Parts: sequence; C-alpha cells; structure tokens
Amino acid sequence: MFAHTRCSPLPASGVVAGGLFQPSLVERSNTHSPISLGKAPEEIRTLVITMATKGVNAAHIAAALFISRLEIEAIAREEGLPLKRTPLRNGPRAWSLLDISRLSRAWAEGEDLSAIAKRLDRTVMAVRKKRAALGLPARERYAEVVWTDADVATLLAHRERRIGLQRIAKQMGRSVRSLQRKLVSLRPGADSCAIPADPSVVLTWEQASRLTPEERRGRRWQVRNSPTGLTIGFSRNACTTRWSVEMQHELAMRHFAHQSPDAVAEDFLLTDRTIVSQSGWLHLPRRSKKDMRNTFDPDLYEVYLKKMDYVRRECLGKAGFYFWTTRRNGRRISRLHQQTAVMRSGD
Repeated sequence: MFAHTRCSPLPASGVVAGGLFQPSLVERSNTHSPISLGKAPEEIRTLVITMATKGVNAAHIAAALFISRLEIEAIAREEGLPLKRTPLRNGPRAWSLLDISRLSRAWAEGEDLSAIAKRLDRTVMAVRKKRAALGLPARERYAEVVWTDADVATLLAHRERRIGLQRIAKQMGRSVRSLQRKLVSLRPGADSCAIPADPSVVLTWEQASRLTPEERRGRRWQVRNSPTGLTIGFSRNACTTRWSVEMQHELAMRHFAHQSPDAVAEDFLLTDRTIVSQSGWLHLPRRSKKDMRNTFDPDLYEVYLKKMDYVRRECLGKAGFYFWTTRRNGRRISRLHQQTAVMRSGD
C-alpha cells in the first residue's frame, strides 16, 4: 500500500516554532549570527536579561539577538522576569523588526553610526537612541594605543596649524580626551598647583586650556583675544554653558569678522559643534570657506557687517532674544521661537 517513511527525531536541543526548526541557543552560538558570533551562550543570556529588565519588547529582543521568542520566554521564566508583549507600533517612521535586525547586525560588526543611519534612512541621533533603548552593548569608539614620537609630532603639527581637536582625533583614530591629556602632559608648565583651587576665581585662558572639560565644571575663564574681556564658564553638573547676551554678541562679532568655527571654539574653549549650533540659532549668515581665517580682527566686524547689510533684531515672539537678519525684508520671528511647543501646537 503506502510506504512508511522513517523520520529521524529532532535533536533534543531543537525548538519547533512556526513549523520550522530553530537551532538552540548553544547551537546558534556556533553559527555566523552577528550577535552570537564570538559570544558564549552566557553572554547572550545576559543580554536577554538586560534587555528584558529595561522593558524592551520581546519581539524586539528576538529581532536584535536573532533568537526565537520561545528561548526568550524560557530565560525569562528561569529568571522570573516579566516580558513586554505590547503590540508593535505602525507608522512610516516606526522601527520595524527588520530595521532592528539591521541595526543590531551593523552595530555588532563595528559599522560607523553615520553609515548605519544612512542605510536605515534615519538620523544619527535616532540610531544612537535606539541602540541605547534596546540595551545593545556599547563599544569603544577609539582604541587607545601607545603614543609614538611620530604621533606626538603629528599632533603638535596639527595644533600649530590651529586644526580643531575633533578633526585631529578623527584623522589619528583617537578620542578627543586622549588628545587633551597628551597636550596637557606635553606642556612644561602643566602644574596643577599653578591653577587656583578656589572655583570662584576666574581662570585665564592659559590656565583653563590646561584642564579637561570635566575639570572645568563649575569654573569660569577668560575668552582668548576678547576685545570686551568676556568670561564664560561651565555648569557644575555638565560641560555646558548658558549663552548670555554678551557671549552671543561676541560670537556674532567673530562670525562677521570671518573667523572660522574651529578657531572660535579654540578661543572660547568650547566644541566647534556648539559654536555652529549657536550660530544657527542666531541666524548668522553663511560664509565662504576661502574667506575664513584663524585669527580674530575686531576691525573687520563693522566692515563685513555693513557689506552684508545685517542688523540685530529682537524676536517678536520671544522677548529678550536677539538674532541677526537682513536689514530689508528680514525675519521678525526667530527660529528658536518657532521650535517652541506653543508654535508647534498652533495656539
């Protein structure tokens, strides 16, 4: 009649899900899965526990770690952890399971954040926040290696050309903090005793430049080459500063004098990203790179200001906030006010 087909039993370590054989956690660790490659089952188990504790959806955990939900549920039962099983969001910008798998695979392979963002058609900040929300393990951005004489010579040569630390760090494959520590150690007068310990004392630019950003928390210092003797400082809890009207005005002076953002950041002892961001909020005009200079000449401020025909106006929607715009047919509402919740709600 009918021939009986002999079926070999499934391995004891296998899991049947959706009619397909799913390899167990131990077997999957030996495959070329992006997450489990080179990781022991205990490490994957730790990741599952960490992500479940953070409240990550079980479907997202399965997509990020490339394991079945049955294995996740088994680990959760053994550890006594609740699993989040809420329905997934639907929308044009919602993170799909495929997006999470691609993010996890690219992150495990060491791909750069900008490349991952471009592949997923998202911003770098969105990818960074999603990686942290998923609980994927962080990685060191730059590997610290021994400083050679050639590395020191390259660093000093770049600094003599007044190149920003972020550009140097990217070119040399090191962190900004590593460059700062090396520059401090190379200075002959880098003696901590020469810097006043009293946080109320305003430091000179030379003294403040010998400190790392973390060491400048809660301190104030003078801006280099400031015609008004401007002083700025960091808050006590973070390396951030509150932009005063005087700071914004001097930034505009240096901008219209065509000083480059890297040079302004060096004189202010801030990051060039902070300078560019604040320039955007103040509506400062774009400049040609060929016209930018490293030094600050206050006399050029009035010259280029009249040439560009810009004036300083107070925002009609935010009292006390001034920004720069063209004299004729210029803006009356600042970008800062347009970003507020009041403008977005339409009230």
